[in-house]
Amino acid sequence: MSELHQIVAVCLIGIGSLRERYATALVVVAGMACVVGVLTSMLSVTAGLARAYFRPEDATRAMVWGGRATFDQMRSLHPDAIGTILEAPGIARGPDGAPLADPEFQMWLPPAEGFAAGELQVRGVGPAGIDLRPAFRIVAGRMFRKGMRELVVGVGAARKFGLTVGSEVRLRDGSWPIVGVFSCGADIIESYLVGDAITVMAARRRAGFAQVIVQLVDAKAYPAFEEWLRGNPALSSIYVERKTDYDRREPGVKTALFTRMSYVIGAIMALGALFGVVKIMYAVVRTRTREIGTLRAIGFGAMPVVVSVLTEAALLGATGALLGAILAWLLFDGRDMWVWGAFKLHVAPSLWVLGLAWALITSLIGGLFPALRAGRLPPSEAVRVQ
Repeated sequence: MSELHQIVAVCLIGIGSLRERYATALVVVAGMACVVGVLTSMLSVTAGLARAYFRPEDATRAMVWGGRATFDQMRSLHPDAIGTILEAPGIARGPDGAPLADPEFQMWLPPAEGFAAGELQVRGVGPAGIDLRPAFRIVAGRMFRKGMRELVVGVGAARKFGLTVGSEVRLRDGSWPIVGVFSCGADIIESYLVGDAITVMAARRRAGFAQVIVQLVDAKAYPAFEEWLRGNPALSSIYVERKTDYDRREPGVKTALFTRMSYVIGAIMALGALFGVVKIMYAVVRTRTREIGTLRAIGFGAMPVVVSVLTEAALLGATGALLGAILAWLLFDGRDMWVWGAFKLHVAPSLWVLGLAWALITSLIGGLFPALRAGRLPPSEAVRVQ
């Protein structure tokens, strides 16, 4: 019998005997389910936030900041610079021939409004702001009117702060009514109050926009667009970025510490599970001593025995990983969350793969030494064990 056939035969024998050792098998499965469940549920926060920032249409968009600002209301693009930016090559045009680009503004609500400082924000958008967000729709009330001190609130912010149509928020120049509630396909903008950019800027008493979002004719137009802006002497201090780069960078900046903490906690739990796997797989080898000794006595090699123990460890680890990922998906996927804004937790397919890899590596390392021990068992052990 070839070594490959021996490996298959021994693995099938070992898997077939799991029913007789179900208690120890369940310990490994449960341990791995806990490790993977905790890891994937924690990372669903970062995956959900990344999905809230990333939009498919962003592949053909660019962002222009004032200096090195990243949507910081303390930096600004002067209104005179907006016209120059809109003259850049590669910008798509709307049905009316106007450039599909939107100068926007952002400000925090004053803490006096009863909200924790830095939580609820107002974003001012221009005429093209809604056109650049095809998923934007009013779900209650109506849209704000241009030039009026009116706001619409995203569904995420409405849930978080209990805001409805008819509520009022106080800005520097007085109270602004909320005239509508909007959704935007789980976009991060659902965390904001939105109003007319020029009117919001006047209330904030600032003369500059925070950024310009630009719709390009296609993704290939970006290099020429960036080069034209950077080489234009009328634009002395700007920063140009692909929207997709921003989508990857911004969530990462906000969640870097949390992500590291998730991996540290996952590693600590995996280390505990590793010791458990080692102990249990040694017990498995002791339980199968007669079986392994008999196989060696009738001509089976050491390698098939080693592979069978590792296969059993990997199978139990993978089962636990699948169970943990399923539980995390059932309990957390799609749940509303407010951390750095409103979004939904997302147990992404990549987290399933990560959990499986995490469990397999842990299980294989934990099963390695017991497997080597099993491979060194002499045939005489079959008759020693009663």
